[in-house]
Amino acid sequence: MHRVVVHKIPMAAPNDISGLRSLVESGEIVAANIVGLMGKTEGNGEVNDFTRAFAESTFKRYLGEQLGCTDDEVAEQVCMVMSGGTTGLLSPHVSVFEREDLPDDTPPVDSKRLAIGVAHSVEILPEEIGRIEQVYKIEEATRVALKHAGLDPADVHFVQVKNPSLTVDRINEARARGKTVVTDNLALSMNRSNDAAALGVGLALGEIERDRLTPESISKDFSLYSTVTSSSAGIEKVRADVLVFGNSDKAVSDFRIGSSVLEDMLDADGYRRALRVAGLEFEFNPSDEQRKQIVNVYQKIKVPGSGYLRGRRFTMMDDSAVGRKACYAIGSAVAATVTGDPMVYVSGGGVDGHQGPPGGSPVAAIVRL
Repeated sequence: MHRVVVHKIPMAAPNDISGLRSLVESGEIVAANIVGLMGKTEGNGEVNDFTRAFAESTFKRYLGEQLGCTDDEVAEQVCMVMSGGTTGLLSPHVSVFEREDLPDDTPPVDSKRLAIGVAHSVEILPEEIGRIEQVYKIEEATRVALKHAGLDPADVHFVQVKNPSLTVDRINEARARGKTVVTDNLALSMNRSNDAAALGVGLALGEIERDRLTPESISKDFSLYSTVTSSSAGIEKVRADVLVFGNSDKAVSDFRIGSSVLEDMLDADGYRRALRVAGLEFEFNPSDEQRKQIVNVYQKIKVPGSGYLRGRRFTMMDDSAVGRKACYAIGSAVAATVTGDPMVYVSGGGVDGHQGPPGGSPVAAIVRL
């Protein structure tokens, strides 16, 4: 049995820990119970977005001070996912996940509640990024996190993975050992890493048939996908952090999670479906009182490689000045029309991919009961 508590904390800068510090000092958060952080930082979201590492190192240092341990020891206890890119009205913030393990004889509650499991993969070598070796390493880490959560795969609503990506130094190091890498394009390596992670989660959850997956499937056969995976990559990682969320009768949380799949980037009903699965009942949009129950929305948004949406041409694929960064603004704006809050977790920028079906994207919502 365990209890999960979720907090959404605004951030004034990538190194702003004042909100977390305040909640720890007030006793509302117990630092020793923190198992996961998911943040949106105001960098460019690209390979050289150092706001991710800046935020992660700041949180590690603070938690290390609270727990009396080193940064590396904090990293073993807490899975950290810092996602760059807060284009438009997307508001920088961090979600803090606490988990308190309880005695097995703790009385259950009346329904399945939010459960969380975390795990780290073993190191993913540069030559493995975006390849089948990464798929299998993510699969194994997901199985460990699933066991930690005490969840059946059918009860999983969201899996967040943070992966390593390639750098020039990592490419050179691999080649010095006589190895090849999946691509010389550093930005593309982020997408390939994310694709491999989604396939690994899909295998672990039984969403993907093993005999259909080949090394050539990665970033090509998009009929293979996970409906619950959000994956991002960054140079601050050498292994993957995996967080698995679902609802379990072994959890006594005051929270529940729901999920759905957006049919496309404009599918506002997808957010409504996720909120209803989480337990909110409403006709069109949640009421003002119900919106206070929404802790956060978590979404992976993909850009259609066709360059068309609902039959209309868009320019993100052609405009080198704007690029695909607009997808963050689109995702947060559509989500905010439902939740009333632009402080949501939207990760994106990739074209097509294995996170959700072709054209679609996974979305999850956590609500306080």
